[in-house]
Amino acid sequence: RMKDEANKDLGFVLVFEDLTELIKAQKVAAWQEVARRVAHEIKNPLTPIQLSAQRLRKKFFEKSPDLERVFDEATNVIISEVGSLKQMLDEFTKFARLPAPQMTRQPLHDVMRDVAALYRAAQKDIDLILDLDQDLPPLNFDREQLKRVFVNLFDNAIEAMNQKGRLWVTTKYDTKRKRAVVTVADEGSGIAPEDQERLFVPYFTRKKTGTGLGLAIVRRIITDHDGQIQAGNNHPKGAVFTFDLPV
Repeated sequence: RMKDEANKDLGFVLVFEDLTELIKAQKVAAWQEVARRVAHEIKNPLTPIQLSAQRLRKKFFEKSPDLERVFDEATNVIISEVGSLKQMLDEFTKFARLPAPQMTRQPLHDVMRDVAALYRAAQKDIDLILDLDQDLPPLNFDREQLKRVFVNLFDNAIEAMNQKGRLWVTTKYDTKRKRAVVTVADEGSGIAPEDQERLFVPYFTRKKTGTGLGLAIVRRIITDHDGQIQAGNNHPKGAVFTFDLPV
């Protein structure tokens, strides 16, 4: 807004910046990270598979007396590692081929209560606190996909708290923007500043186990529902994920 010396409006200055190349570069960088992670995840099981096959081949040609034991051990390793490979590729296929949402107008709170009931039954050391805005009207969403969003966010929170602590789930109806705002907050280890930008990139994970696709799938589902999601640190400790959906 431009004003003169008498503080009267003169008009506005609008600045347009073309971010096309920047966005392209960010996408390329993200998918380079995906390619690197996929190669790494595939390479990991290949090493024990190769070593087991070489060991088995050596014992066979040596006519070793413990061939039967080695055969059992080696084939178990191969079957197990192939299973891990298959699981990882299945998860990637789910991410790459997420179906288009089947939208139905329904109460969001019903899904949240259903998922919360499952976790309350299964996680005795988790205090799951729901704070739901009763003014929130029904939304258009895919029930199974939104259920998957909550399951992924709850699982992450519970793992971050080592299976024990409080988990807050809240909704708020933003009447001005006509959006449903949902937050999932925990009191776990929180998010390191260097991880903030990469949190939703496929195959990025700090967990010892897991595919690193959970949060990428969450963001994909939210964006497919014309929503947005962001993550930050809860206070005094923990992480908080916030997403909104159109009403």
